[in-house]
Amino acid sequence: MDCHKIHDSLANCGIVNLDELEKIANKTIEFPRLATTTGNAIALFTMLVLQEIIEQLAVNPIANLANIIQLSNSIASLNNSIKLIQ
Repeated sequence: MDCHKIHDSLANCGIVNLDELEKIANKTIEFPRLATTTGNAIALFTMLVLQEIIEQLAVNPIANLANIIQLSNSIASLNNSIKLIQ
């Protein structure tokens, strides 16, 4: 997965560990040519980015509660989109 094109725009939003998040997502890929595996990797990477955003919003949870809930729901939906590889 090559996410370097979006790194600059995401880094401007305050997300700092994108390279590390990409490494974690890539570790889950055994067969990158399979559509299911690639879709799972994209979902996982997105979940990790959203987790980083939630951590930043958690600094002021009262003011950011609605956003935290919305991002948590997005992570749950992404989790449901992950398919078992058989």
